[in-house]
Amino acid sequence: MVRTACTRPAATLLLLLLLAGSACTPPEPAEPKDQVGMVRIGTAAAATTTAATTTAAPSTTSTDEPTGGDGAATTVPVADPSTTAPAGTDDSTVASTAAPPEHAFTVARAVGGWLDTYRSPVDTEVWWSLSNPGPYEGDRVVLVLDQQDDWLLVDIPVRPNGTTAWVHRSYVTLSTHDAHILVDLSEMRLWAWEDGVLVAEGEIALGTDETPTPPGRYFLNEIQAQDDPDTLFGSWILGTSGFSEVLDEVEGGDPAVAIHGTNDPSVLGTRVSLGCIRVHEDVVERLALLPLGTPVEVRA
Repeated sequence: MVRTACTRPAATLLLLLLLAGSACTPPEPAEPKDQVGMVRIGTAAAATTTAATTTAAPSTTSTDEPTGGDGAATTVPVADPSTTAPAGTDDSTVASTAAPPEHAFTVARAVGGWLDTYRSPVDTEVWWSLSNPGPYEGDRVVLVLDQQDDWLLVDIPVRPNGTTAWVHRSYVTLSTHDAHILVDLSEMRLWAWEDGVLVAEGEIALGTDETPTPPGRYFLNEIQAQDDPDTLFGSWILGTSGFSEVLDEVEGGDPAVAIHGTNDPSVLGTRVSLGCIRVHEDVVERLALLPLGTPVEVRA
C-alpha cells in the first residue's frame, strides 16, 4: 500500500453566507476545513476492508483566491462519453490493428493552491475543493466534459465514480490532447493510443472477485515514478479518478484505482488485486508518457 494526500470532504461543514454572484463571476472562496487522504489499491491480502457506503458529498472550502486565466469564454474539445471500442471492432473483442476513433480531449489544470468546484454555475457555495498539487505531487487536473459561458463542466476524482462539478474558467488553464486508454476486463487486456497511433498493448492483472476492478470512465490524474521498481507497483503508478465500489477505505484512505507496473509479471492474466490494474513494465513505461487527463475507459 502506498498512502498519500488527495481530496476528501470535510468532517464538518463550514456554513457561509456569500454574496450572490453572476453566472460568469465565481464566488469568493471560503475558509479551508480539511484535505483528504487517498490510498492506492494494492494486493488483496494487504488490506482490511469494510463494506462501502454511499453518502452525499459535503462541501469543502479553499483559502486561495483563484488566480490566472482571463475568464474569457473559449470553445474547447470535450471528451466524448459515447466512445467505446475502436472502429471496426465488436463488443467482445478489440483488434489491436483497428484504427481508433478520434480521442481529442481537454484538460483543465488548476492555477491556484486549491481548485474550487460548484454544483452548478449559479451556486455560491463551494462543493468540493481539490488540493493543488494533487492528488500527490503533480499538477491538479480535471477532465473537461462541457462548457457554459465562463464555466466548465468537469469530471472530478471523488466518490461516487462519475461525479461531475463546475469550475470557473479563471481557475484553470486549458490544454487539448489526443489520447485514450481502453481496458477490457473480460479480455484482461489494455490498449492505449496517442495521436491516433496504438502505442501500448498488453495483458493485465485486475481485482479479485471480492474486490473487482470497477468498470467506468475515468481519467489519469497522476503519473508517478517509483523510487524502487522492485515492488508490486513496479516502476510507475498512474492514478485514475476512479475508486473501488466495494471497499469503503484502505488504511484510512479512499481506495483509488490505479494502473501500475509489477515486479511479478507472472500475475498478469489473473485476478489478484484490490481493484488496481497491473501491466507489464514495458507497457507502463509507455503509458507514463501519456498526458495527465487522458481518458481511461474500463469495460466489463
